[in-house]
Amino acid sequence: MDAQESTMIFYDIASGPPVHPYAPNPWKARYALNFTKTSYRTDWVALPDVTATRAKLGVAPCRKHADGSDFPTLPVLYDPTTTSPTQPKGTCVGDSFDIAIHLNNKQLSKEGGGRPLFPPNTIALHRTFNAHVDNLFTMNGVLLAGYYMPLDPATAEVTKPDMARRVGVPRWEDLEIPPGSEQRKKMVAGFEAALGSGLAPWFVRRDEGPFLEGNTPMYADLIIGGWLQMMKNCLPEWEELKGWHEGLWGRLHDALEEWAQVP
Repeated sequence: MDAQESTMIFYDIASGPPVHPYAPNPWKARYALNFTKTSYRTDWVALPDVTATRAKLGVAPCRKHADGSDFPTLPVLYDPTTTSPTQPKGTCVGDSFDIAIHLNNKQLSKEGGGRPLFPPNTIALHRTFNAHVDNLFTMNGVLLAGYYMPLDPATAEVTKPDMARRVGVPRWEDLEIPPGSEQRKKMVAGFEAALGSGLAPWFVRRDEGPFLEGNTPMYADLIIGGWLQMMKNCLPEWEELKGWHEGLWGRLHDALEEWAQVP
């Protein structure tokens, strides 16, 4: 198998032009791909085409809406180098955490051992941490950032009503919480407090480096980094957020730039 045939394909959500990544779960997986020095290319998918793309690839939805219905989303990773009796042409992995496990297993199988994403015997702990971080940002940051997502104007008129229905509001415009309003100021303060009590204390070696374990990065750092990327791309108060808790989030985001390439 030559280099082109062995290149993985990473399916990510397309923003408006110029196209760039902004969604948190694809960013977690993208960080993991770059961290493990995996050869891949990005296939950008318009939001209205996500369901059809997963169906074409034979990847069942891995998430649910609040009403229990399927929520087809991205990322998906196609790995032509890993086959099985059920996937003879290559493996498709359709969840960011499962992509990290897949990449970690490939690292460990390399001759001499590659750089792992997970310290030994921590995958279950990482799964719990992932759920915790997702909940924290979803309940605080997404409410402030969602309206400002860089949607593609070519498909926005289809996408906006669908997103409004998911959240449970009649119109897309109802999602806006105007910058400078008293409501927004209170929510931003609540977001800062939530990060301060629910996540900042996990950084126990701040004097040694920007990561949870000081100078040693791991997948848990990439989980937080994925959400920080969404805040960078969508939250009007991003510059303010970077300075919260003595600049903790800005330092982590900057340190993760080493693995933020977009091929």
